[in-house]
Amino acid sequence: MEPTRQPGYLLDDLSPALPTLAISVLAGLFLLTLYDAQLDRVAPEIALRNGGLLALALIVTFAARLMRPAAPAARSDLEPAFEAVPYGLARWSDTGRLIAANPAFQSLLRLEDRCAKRGISYAAVSKSLAGRIEALPVLDESRQRVVEIEREDGTTLLLDERPLPEGGFVTIVTDITQRKSADRMLAAIREEQHTLAQKYHEEKIRAEAASRAKTAFLAHLSHDIRTPLNHIIGFTDLIGMETYGPLGDARYNTYLRDIRQAGERLLKRFSDILEFAELEGGHRVLKCEPVPLDDLVANTAARFSGRATRAGVHLDVQTHACGYLAGDRQSLGRMLDNVVDNAIRYTPRGGEIRLAVWSADDGVVLEISDTGKGMAEDQLSALTQPFAVSDAGCARHHDGVGLGIAISRAIAEASGGRLVIDSQLESGTTVAISLPAAQGLPAVWDVTQAQAA
Repeated sequence: MEPTRQPGYLLDDLSPALPTLAISVLAGLFLLTLYDAQLDRVAPEIALRNGGLLALALIVTFAARLMRPAAPAARSDLEPAFEAVPYGLARWSDTGRLIAANPAFQSLLRLEDRCAKRGISYAAVSKSLAGRIEALPVLDESRQRVVEIEREDGTTLLLDERPLPEGGFVTIVTDITQRKSADRMLAAIREEQHTLAQKYHEEKIRAEAASRAKTAFLAHLSHDIRTPLNHIIGFTDLIGMETYGPLGDARYNTYLRDIRQAGERLLKRFSDILEFAELEGGHRVLKCEPVPLDDLVANTAARFSGRATRAGVHLDVQTHACGYLAGDRQSLGRMLDNVVDNAIRYTPRGGEIRLAVWSADDGVVLEISDTGKGMAEDQLSALTQPFAVSDAGCARHHDGVGLGIAISRAIAEASGGRLVIDSQLESGTTVAISLPAAQGLPAVWDVTQAQAA
């Protein structure tokens, strides 16, 4: 941008040549007078020429008088904007001399006053710049040049130099410190994302390898442990029947019975671990068949009614819905058995367990509630995790490795349902299992509403 000039700025630029111009005009007037010896014939023409030249000399003389300092005139309308813009602006001539610059140019580049005066060379201004200078590639074919200056205090400036159509070029200075900081932050975030993605990929590979190793281990466990246990249990039965003769002492039969019971318990533990591993790993495929609600609840109640009576606990069955579930009959029975078994285990004598069935919009809800001691919130959050055991001191006969509820949760989720637990200390525990209804069969209906109708 060219600075605003006072009236007569063109003469100001021509002032060094005005004396020479005046002398040339007077010399021309004298030579034209001596050119023609026949003054009488050419006097009118000479007078005409001399009059024009004399007038030109007078104009030059008058212009020289105008060069004297005059009162400042009104500034251009664009000059305040030129000085107020936050970007540094400077215009240079074809020879690399400063024509004009706004205050931001000097402040951003931290130039001394002598380096911001008109007429100073581009090289002198460049030498006064402090900081690491990096010239970026040309951006287009218009001879545009971009330079970055990074100072020791962390600030960064961008110098954008563009040619002008009338000659020379313009320099635009921008403070890009915040932008560079944001770029560095973004680069750090991208690098962190790349690192996390790489770590995730590595951990995924490790997890897949661990899953394969676990599957192989469980396969060996099934064969190398369960098979010998079955042999032990079988041989205890064979010895107990005294197939090849009497044992002699009656205590041998007691020992055999203890061996058999210990083997059966250990076999059940391994079976639970294998079942949970297969469910969690998705290696067990559950059937999807219609399961009558009445049969599922009635069979569970029949299996646990005797045990509840022996434990002094009242088992109440409430069927508020009928219909068919979609799932694996054996797995759903196992799921319900685990929850009821856990309720009987932790409900004190004289307590009550309620097994209720409710209809839902998209299926059925099985609810098992007890009047046991209940659990604190930290115990509740860990209950559905494998090998989690509640307060063993409250259990009547604690027997298990803490996989019952975890297996029930895995079966519910594999069947398209969900298992949730609510418990409060001294108030008991409620386990709710939502399951989908079977498709293509009579929908689950509310028995209470049907009886009222």
